This record gives sequence, structure tokens and C-alpha cells, in this order.
Amino acid sequence: MNGAIQEAHPPANPGSRLLEKAAHLGLQLPTDLERLAISRGCVYYERDLGVRVPPLSASPFSNAELAVALVIPSLSPGAREIRLAAALLGTPGLEVAQVVQLSREENCEAVIRYIAQCGQHFEAENRFWAGLLAELPVVAADVNGYPHPTRFVEMTGIDRGKVGVSQHWIRPQLPIAT
Repeated sequence: MNGAIQEAHPPANPGSRLLEKAAHLGLQLPTDLERLAISRGCVYYERDLGVRVPPLSASPFSNAELAVALVIPSLSPGAREIRLAAALLGTPGLEVAQVVQLSREENCEAVIRYIAQCGQHFEAENRFWAGLLAELPVVAADVNGYPHPTRFVEMTGIDRGKVGVSQHWIRPQLPIAT
């Protein structure tokens, strides 16, 4: 198959509406969730995932659904998936209520709350992070398995004698028009 990668479809999680939707769409989990995030501008985390057979087409997943799907516990999300979810959650225009509802339905409130806490730390003026923190329950989480908060941002090191001058939440980038 010319080096193409074809993945097996795991059975849909009957308790997960998002994973059932993904299975219905023929997505190969969890890799196609990563491919979708990258196709939506999360190029900061792009890596070679091989060629998908058949090619991935447009998906009716919203960015909120995709962010939550990336961190569904039954998919055993790692640092990469959590970082992709954080970038997608930084997309302007997401609705707090939708993210909160999805995270409750998919049992991933702890990781979404952790991302929101990190977002609030780096972007205290961003109402979205404050809204998530106000609506999500305070849940115990083992943050040792989560990426360090600095992994969600781009930052300068030492610039003209100042340390950590600039910090920017990593967000999806729109393609540059040619």
C-alpha cells in the first residue's frame, strides 16, 4: 500500500456519544482526531501520521466536540492529545455551556478543568477560561499525568535581558492565503 497506514476501528464506546459519532463517521480512533485537529490549524503539534486510506474528509465535529473527544478517558489520552485539546479550547467563539456539557457527558471534567486553570493562569483576561472554571465542578485529578502548564504556551526565553517576556496560548492557526 505504498507505506500507507490503515488502522483498525475500535468498537464504539456505548457510553460515549462523541465516540459513537466518530465511529459512525468512519474515523479511526484516536489518530483521526489528531488529524482533524491538525487540519483545523493545530500545526504547532503536527507530526508525520502517515497516509490515511481513505483520505480524511471534512468532519461535522465542532471544535468543542473535537477538543473533548481528544481527552475522553477510554481513549487513554496522552500529553499530545491534551495539548491539542487545549489549543482547540483556545479557539475564539467556543461556548462555555457546550464545553461544560460535553465534558460532563464524556467524563473528562478533570482534564478540561486543568486546561482551563492553565488558560486562566496565562490569560487572566480571557473570560472563556473563567467561565469554564465557574461552571465545571472542582474534581480531584492526578495532574502528574498532565502536561506541565508551560506546554500549552509559546514563550520567549531571555530577550534583551528579560526572562519570559512573552507568553502566548497556542491556538489553531488559519492557513495563510497565497
